[in-house]
Amino acid sequence: MSRAPRISLEGLVYHVINRGNNRQDVFRDEEDFDTYLKTIIRFKKKYSFKLYGYCLMKNHTHLLLEPVKPGTLSKIIQSITLSHIRLYHSKYKSSGHLWQGRFKNPIIQTDEYLLQCLKYIELNPVRANIVARPQDYRWSSYKFHAFDKDEYRLLDKDPAYLSLADTDTARQKAYQSFMGLKQDESIVGRIRKSITSDSVLGSDDFVDSLRERLDLATPRPRGRPRRR
Repeated sequence: MSRAPRISLEGLVYHVINRGNNRQDVFRDEEDFDTYLKTIIRFKKKYSFKLYGYCLMKNHTHLLLEPVKPGTLSKIIQSITLSHIRLYHSKYKSSGHLWQGRFKNPIIQTDEYLLQCLKYIELNPVRANIVARPQDYRWSSYKFHAFDKDEYRLLDKDPAYLSLADTDTARQKAYQSFMGLKQDESIVGRIRKSITSDSVLGSDDFVDSLRERLDLATPRPRGRPRRR
């Protein structure tokens, strides 16, 4: 069965989830996490995408990103993944499949849905009982949004985050308060459904507008349809 093509339109934000093959660990130590983030920096310079959030877990990754140029999402993720595979196998003298065959990339509406998705991503280590608070986990974007700390200088501020307040300090406090509230199970369910089905997370109006844009962007065959 052929794979469905990825939707590629200007201005779309994607929640990219990539898992280890058979859910195996893809990061064994802190150096592996560090190397992966430095790899993202390298390809961010090459492809000029915007990175709004991330969380690296031992056996999977979450990236919330917006390609500047339509059609480059697959190139971005494949470049990062292949580079990581080479470095990983070189370090551990290993071989074989490391990541699963196809990453997930649900499209996220850039408003409250984006904030909820960001919250879901940054709470991963808390849900997994690795840490009690998101600020205690090093390998996520939480400290950037809550305290304006970007150790690797690779993050961008998305419009939904910027709309929280008029100043950096007020915005950080608003984000801390937002993250301190329990995430509604219904939105968690919708986010998980968007991941498993690789679909859109957004309002009905957003989905409809996306369908219209996709229809307009799809070339139509010339001439009359062939008679049967």
